[in-house]
Amino acid sequence: MSSELKFRLPTIRPYFSRLRDHWSWNTRSVIQPGTALRRRVSGKVVMLTGASSGIGEGVAEKLAEAGATVLLVARNRDKLNVIAERIQASGGKAGVYPADLTNLEECDRICEQAQQDHGRVDILINNAGRSIRRSIKFTYDRFHDYERTLQLNYLASIRMAMNLLPGMEARNEGHIINVSTVGVQANPARFSAYLGSKWALEGWTWVAANEFAHTGVRFSSLNYPLVRTPMIAPTKIYQYMPVMSPETAVKWMLDVIVTQNKRKLGVFGKGALAMYYLLPKTSESIVNVSYQSIYEEPPENYVSSKARAGKAANGPEGKNQERA
Repeated sequence: MSSELKFRLPTIRPYFSRLRDHWSWNTRSVIQPGTALRRRVSGKVVMLTGASSGIGEGVAEKLAEAGATVLLVARNRDKLNVIAERIQASGGKAGVYPADLTNLEECDRICEQAQQDHGRVDILINNAGRSIRRSIKFTYDRFHDYERTLQLNYLASIRMAMNLLPGMEARNEGHIINVSTVGVQANPARFSAYLGSKWALEGWTWVAANEFAHTGVRFSSLNYPLVRTPMIAPTKIYQYMPVMSPETAVKWMLDVIVTQNKRKLGVFGKGALAMYYLLPKTSESIVNVSYQSIYEEPPENYVSSKARAGKAANGPEGKNQERA
């Protein structure tokens, strides 16, 4: 690559058609959401990860009803087969692509197979994800928490996108939707591993959106609040918190598919984002009070900060002084 600085004339005409399409599709999504969805996805090939349950399962069924060919991706082949058979029984089109997305070669394999089977993938929805709820002080010896979340939430999503983007770019048409979380705006405690991976995913998504803005390829981030899905079931405190229903979460996804908006974010997320930028220290204090107020059971091998401080004070020098 040459280090010589070169300039060229930018293409700006696509910006005007993009602005026209933005308002046209956003209007349709409000007035006739069902019709708009059919117009957007009928005849399209949609690859959906995390399709075996929850939001993914609901979205798959709605897309198939609207005329899309849905490619179902998850680890559990049996669950995918049940969903695919139900879709096909209703007259829809669905294919099953079981894979462990933490294995990046599996990402390559299913993307290649899907393009061989259908000629293209028009829409990629990176919905699969893994969440870990644990304080940083309890993860000092659990670096694998960060590796696990990064592997699925970020690296697998980008690997899928990088496999399918060349075809989208060549056709000058495509849409990649990366599912994120409102936690990126609110920064709740105990989610450093999960949110770190989602921050990375959003960073890539927004850079990609900027680079492809003059083309027909679009990128969207969907910042969900807590949704009543199997992923949050192990955390008991969520049983007492207001969460979004899977049905509403499905509607959010369908709206993003129709509008191709850059981000889907609720009122809470917008408020948290405003609070963070306008009153960062106040926002930090509010989150910290919440963090301190909820007790978290430490792991069996955890050594408290007081114990570590005492051990340091009674090091070799301290022991020698005691003997003296």
